[in-house]
Amino acid sequence: MRARLLSTLAILTTLASASGARQERFSFFQASTPESVERMLQMAGLRDDDVVVDLGSGNGLIPLTAARMNRKLRGWGVDINAKLVDESNQAARAAGLADRVRFYHRNAFDVDLRDATVVTMWLFPELMQLLRPIILERARPGTRVLTNTWNLGSWRPDETHKDGTTYMWIVPARVAGAWQWDLRVAGRKYSYSSLKEQRFQDVEGVARVDNRREVLENVKLRGASLTFTLNITLDALGLTSHEFTGRVEADEIVGEVKLIPVDKAAIILPWRARREAQPGYFRPTGIGRIAVPDIVR
Repeated sequence: MRARLLSTLAILTTLASASGARQERFSFFQASTPESVERMLQMAGLRDDDVVVDLGSGNGLIPLTAARMNRKLRGWGVDINAKLVDESNQAARAAGLADRVRFYHRNAFDVDLRDATVVTMWLFPELMQLLRPIILERARPGTRVLTNTWNLGSWRPDETHKDGTTYMWIVPARVAGAWQWDLRVAGRKYSYSSLKEQRFQDVEGVARVDNRREVLENVKLRGASLTFTLNITLDALGLTSHEFTGRVEADEIVGEVKLIPVDKAAIILPWRARREAQPGYFRPTGIGRIAVPDIVR
């Protein structure tokens, strides 16, 4: 018994030493159940133009099932186990799906996710959290991310299945930082400067018009779609509610804003915000108080 124990310890020590320069975290292969896979993919709401990417694809069940559920989408998976990759590609050929589904012998940390619209994972929770920055950095805003059994830590799911163990997130656009835009209202140009803070899809912020500052309200970010409300005084209109709706496109937000002054008709204007290198929000304010126009008294 002692000899067997020493032999086992020697093997473990050798394995640990051999993998010293390799990835420390990995998941043993455990096949997903067909039921859990179908539940994830139904939650994703598969579309014809989707590209389903499975990180740690194992026996290839998720991309293969997705391709059977929708006859137009494409899918691929990566796994660190070359034998499983070969078997998955054989299964794709046998099912007549090899023209739409491929599997690669690759580390999940090295994947290019630019073409992905759906990313799935069923790995140990620590490994999925380590992959979270990869997804947020490389996947496009709006990409759906799905897991089963375990969630992604502090990244709050956008949707949770009624079973309580299947989760979906929408990769958010990056809106943190300074933004500037102009609006021409009643013959006058108003310059807006806004600062936004972001943690995943949760955003809060502030805005400045002239020397007036207010807090952004009802901020909602889902993928690249951004909406928020700003209640601030404009000299030409008085206290005015601003309802912004736009789509984040890299360093711009393009959409429209609905201005709703008190006791006046609403005005709808195009809205285009740009990232600011030097935030106007921090310009000197001075110690003079802003005169309140008669229209808001």
